[in-house]
Amino acid sequence: MTTPFEEYDLLRRSRPDLFANPPGAGSVILDEFPPEGGPYGICYRDQYLTLLRDPVAFPDGRTGGYLRALHSGGHAGAAVLPVHDGRIVLLRHFRHATRQWHWEIPRGFPEPGEPAEKTARREVEEEIGVPAESVEFLGDVYADTGVAGSKVGLFWAAVGRPDFSIREEGIDHIELVSSQRLDLMLGQGEITDSFTMAAILHAKQRALPPFSGQDGPA
Repeated sequence: MTTPFEEYDLLRRSRPDLFANPPGAGSVILDEFPPEGGPYGICYRDQYLTLLRDPVAFPDGRTGGYLRALHSGGHAGAAVLPVHDGRIVLLRHFRHATRQWHWEIPRGFPEPGEPAEKTARREVEEEIGVPAESVEFLGDVYADTGVAGSKVGLFWAAVGRPDFSIREEGIDHIELVSSQRLDLMLGQGEITDSFTMAAILHAKQRALPPFSGQDGPA
């Protein structure tokens, strides 16, 4: 059985980018576990998430642990802004972490070795019941830079009419929302999901439907 240090060291050697110490970093990851301030290493791991407690040195000379969550597959999946007939497809989704219902776009974790665009296409079909007709990459987002170390790919997609009968993975309602209604929902605080807001921002900046009045990417 491997120790927490051996598991941690294996991850560090396989993904050195996750353990970089750029100039001026506010916390420098140490090569060894200090004798005090533990535990350090991999605290938890499953097929989706890996929770680390890194041994670090702070600018004032103190050492200690810093928690962060990484996706076990290398990236945290994809979120997709689906558009049908000039309206955005939103899902009303119950989330365990907040114990609340949220208006969201489709998103999900990747399968092992799955690139972000393939994840995006799969999640669209699973959550709204129709395949994406076309997909455009919008950019990457980190949901919470204070604790989450893996990026999520954001995508725009043209889709057919959703299957409004889908009821799975905590989804209880699917709605087609105009850009005007979307602005009202944002202004009234009805949309609080960071991936949804980030995708909307990117789509608006690029003037993609429904913000361009067109049926597909410019």
